[in-house]
Amino acid sequence: MKKIVSLLLALVMCLSLCTTAFAETATPSDERTQTEESETMEPTRAEETEWYYRVVNNYYVQRRLWSITYRKWLTEWETIGYINPNP
Repeated sequence: MKKIVSLLLALVMCLSLCTTAFAETATPSDERTQTEESETMEPTRAEETEWYYRVVNNYYVQRRLWSITYRKWLTEWETIGYINPNP
């Protein structure tokens, strides 16, 4: 009798594992939701940036980083050096 109960218990455990493995499959409504979400999100791509330089008061050299991808400034103007007017 113990062997039969043990066998039935093992069978029930195996079947319960199999049903949970199949529970992860996507339904058509889930696929539609994922598609709608992916359409609203921007595609993943590497960000392209470019440094812009300027000279202030004919003396200080400054630079600022521009994001080409997102079309916005990433940094403020920062002084990186100066020009000596009397070489």
